[in-house]
Amino acid sequence: MKISNLLIHLHNNIDAFTLKPRHVEQIRQSLPEVDITVAASDSDFMERLPDAEYALVWVFKPEWYAAAPRLKALFTPAAGRDWVAADPSGKVMTCHGSFHGRIMRESLLSMMLYFNRRLGKSLDDQGRRMWGRQDYSGCVGLFSQRVMIVGLGALGQSMAELLKAFGAHVTGIKRNPESFAGSPCVDRVISFDTMEEALPDADHVVLLLPGGTATDGIFTARHFNAMKPGAYLYNLGRGNCYREEDLVAALENGRLAGAGLDVFAEEPLPASSPLWGHHNVLITPHSSAISREYLDLFIEEWLEILQKSTPRKA
Repeated sequence: MKISNLLIHLHNNIDAFTLKPRHVEQIRQSLPEVDITVAASDSDFMERLPDAEYALVWVFKPEWYAAAPRLKALFTPAAGRDWVAADPSGKVMTCHGSFHGRIMRESLLSMMLYFNRRLGKSLDDQGRRMWGRQDYSGCVGLFSQRVMIVGLGALGQSMAELLKAFGAHVTGIKRNPESFAGSPCVDRVISFDTMEEALPDADHVVLLLPGGTATDGIFTARHFNAMKPGAYLYNLGRGNCYREEDLVAALENGRLAGAGLDVFAEEPLPASSPLWGHHNVLITPHSSAISREYLDLFIEEWLEILQKSTPRKA
């Protein structure tokens, strides 16, 4: 992939997601022959878009393609398809980031250890200056537990790699298990249709499903009821995959020991949500991928893609 003109617009209201001077310098050093423009604002980006051949963006709307006759490819750090629309004509290639697992698996691990090691109790005891050492005999190690990952894409496989390093038994769920190429970090792969049969064996269930109508309410009350009593649920995918009332019911009837939630059907999570009041729920504000290394990883991945796709000179 030979690039001659590159337009960059990676401004975001999250500072860790916003382009820094060091990123621009890294790109310039790696692509010294490329004409690189960093848009100063949304309006500046739209003014420069007609001349762009390649672009690094957070947002791109379907109607913008008509204003970009020279555009060949769009690259975005986002893993989800929420903000960058595919070209209706199919002429412009759209590439999404696949590096998120290196960050998000640490977020997942922190949630699991929070529950397994009873860190919530530790914080409560610390606030009360209480030495509650007798209450930790129920702590359990990941090496003796079973984890189910629902959505075994690049993100799920990255998480499985870290969990396997801790000794956990990992089961992956894919719509089409036959498409899975295999991994030493995953003990078995089954289809979503047979997941309900395996849920009673899982100590931790991790949801990594994408958004969209295909996954709306796909994890039902029936699935919650099939889970092992005392198991934990985590959602780091999208918040549309179950109904909040089903999750709350599973927490209140004791089916679930707790839940680590990073995404919600409505964001920000309304103050009226009953989830705020549950002591056994760990809530993070859609922050599982936020890290100061975020754009470093994206640019590293993007430059590697360019290098692999550029023909070598004879």
